[in-house]
Amino acid sequence: MRVQMPGLFAAALIVAAVAGCSSGSSGSSESGSGGKTLITIGDLPPTTQQNVRQQFLDQVAAFEKANPDIKVEPHESVWDPKTFATRLAGGQLETVFRVPLTEPAGLAKRRQIADITTEVGKLPHATEFDKRALAPATDQAGHIFGLPTSEFALGLAYNRDLFGKAGLDPAKPPTTWDEVRTAAKAIQGKTGVPGFAVPTTNNTGGWIFTAMGYTFGGRLQQDSGGKTVATLDTPQSRNVLDLLKAMRWQDDSMGTQHLRNAGDLAKDFAAGKVAMMIATPSSYTEFATQFGGTPDVFGMAALPSGGTPATLLGGQIAVVSPKATATQRAAAVKWIDFYYLKPKYDPAFAESVAAAKAADQVPIGFPYVSPYGSTVAAPVLAAERKHANVPVDNFKPYEDGVAAQEFVTEPAVAGQDMYAALDTVQQAILTRKDADPAAELGKAEEKATAALNRAER
Repeated sequence: MRVQMPGLFAAALIVAAVAGCSSGSSGSSESGSGGKTLITIGDLPPTTQQNVRQQFLDQVAAFEKANPDIKVEPHESVWDPKTFATRLAGGQLETVFRVPLTEPAGLAKRRQIADITTEVGKLPHATEFDKRALAPATDQAGHIFGLPTSEFALGLAYNRDLFGKAGLDPAKPPTTWDEVRTAAKAIQGKTGVPGFAVPTTNNTGGWIFTAMGYTFGGRLQQDSGGKTVATLDTPQSRNVLDLLKAMRWQDDSMGTQHLRNAGDLAKDFAAGKVAMMIATPSSYTEFATQFGGTPDVFGMAALPSGGTPATLLGGQIAVVSPKATATQRAAAVKWIDFYYLKPKYDPAFAESVAAAKAADQVPIGFPYVSPYGSTVAAPVLAAERKHANVPVDNFKPYEDGVAAQEFVTEPAVAGQDMYAALDTVQQAILTRKDADPAAELGKAEEKATAALNRAER
């Protein structure tokens, strides 16, 4: 999905292929050439992406130069839940690989990834991680099973120009869903443009519904005696549907197009055909560079609250094979730190990367979820913003709001099936005036329960 939804689009990220694994090395083979510690790593870009692939290989070479006792063998393999268990059992799993944020808890519980708490404790700024960012890979006892490589938190993208035309202050976007409803009605009434819209197809409707539910304190599933139980039909979910139904049928502030995915909605937003949608700050990139949106028009706020300051957290986590030796674990965490974390804690390095991207006209300066607290993250962002080419002030409402929010990950079991069930619910509510929220949620929960039962057999 072009709006940066790693968990939702896991299928697109994981379909592929293990073309670079011809050597057959595994995470448990410790001896490299010259007696060096050998680690294998995934995510090597394919040969069809030569520039990106060479940049990756250059980083491998730089790491080996800085760590002459470690040999790194890169593979093209990416996370695939269908082949994971087989590759682990057969010793073909890389020492380091990345998984969606939904996966570490289950993998750790099944002892399918390594506990790297000791190794993480030796890293630079180890005491300054943002616990919210580490939470998806941290168990209840505080043991760490992975490190975030990229994370995003959903917020509210809005059109500042349409806000102004409707007599609203673009510097003060909505912070609650009641305020969203009021603003959407005003925009529709003054400009004729739908004030708010949500996707409803390709599982993107269920994904956005989930995020909205989190702001009311809801969750799609919970553990009950070691079994995952669907909890779609709840008061919190009904709050979301009641809101959408009122905006659609009472206020007439959501337009009439209600069968589109998130990519379709992003295009309409960039064209000024929708005033507000749920997205990430990085969606600015496609807004400005792919869809031709006017940069100064783009505004970003934190996800509005329904009573609970929360947002959906997505992204990827780097984890280590459970078959790695102690020496390999140490080497693996060093690689994760070098390649994924250093740009997030070293201001000078971050600035050099930002300068290079800005020279290539890649958008620089919008906020993102850092794995570190503000004492580390703020200097890095400031260094990057020396080369900012985006309207930085337009993102301040998001930065201020997200700092106080709880980060909640996507449902860990059969998430895509749950999203699919909720797509249908949103379509019903937005296309049929007589649709009953409770009845639609009941049907969706039956589908979700069947999917969970299949997934946990």
